[in-house]
Amino acid sequence: MKILFGVQGTGNGHISRARIMAKAFAKRADVDVDFVFSGRDPDKYFDMEVFGQYQSLQGLSFATQNGAVNHWDTIKSAKIRQFFHDIKHFDVTSYDLVLNDFEPVTAWAAKKQKVPSISISHQAAFAHPIPKQEADIVDNLITRYFAPTDI
Repeated sequence: MKILFGVQGTGNGHISRARIMAKAFAKRADVDVDFVFSGRDPDKYFDMEVFGQYQSLQGLSFATQNGAVNHWDTIKSAKIRQFFHDIKHFDVTSYDLVLNDFEPVTAWAAKKQKVPSISISHQAAFAHPIPKQEADIVDNLITRYFAPTDI
């Protein structure tokens, strides 16, 4: 099975989970996994050897202030034209599956190219009717549309 694993590179939590997954996948001869990271400048990643020849994309990232997402600063810092260009030109058709940890480019590319996708992010839980603390309409839209997956 050939898998593309998209990882939100903004924080270290998604990357830490991907490191554990990469080590587990490396033990399997029946799985070939390519990794894509976005949301952080490529020179800001560290300890990435386990991912082999990974790719780094601009993606989208969140600006925070006092521990909360600052929606206005997030919009101002987004490179929307590059984001849409990356989605349009990122070919995922050679993959059997896209695993996604809140990474928007690979999620949208999979959706547009009709490649099955599965989210493993904590944020995916918020797409379901669970209690949410202080979630506004923008938070709900982000959860639903930032990195959409089939499952």
